[in-house]
Amino acid sequence: MTMKAYGPYPDKSKGGRKKMTLVDSATGKRTSTNAARYKKEKQLGRKLSKKEHVDHKDNNKHHDGAKNLQVMSEHDNIGKGNKHRKKKSK
Repeated sequence: MTMKAYGPYPDKSKGGRKKMTLVDSATGKRTSTNAARYKKEKQLGRKLSKKEHVDHKDNNKHHDGAKNLQVMSEHDNIGKGNKHRKKKSK
């Protein structure tokens, strides 16, 4: 299966996070994904499972540099987000 990637595009419904549109060349079927996730999958050379999340180390959702992205479990990523939100509200 050959996929053609378009983007990244800002997604206003997701708070400005970038997204990618992927089109299967054989079937024309379209799908979309988070640009940071797409970039990390390309870097690793494999698809991430639904339980694997891509985290921005510096908590800046607009900084999609390869060194700033890390794969975390769903549980750990949600915990990190909760800690970050608590610090912002104080």
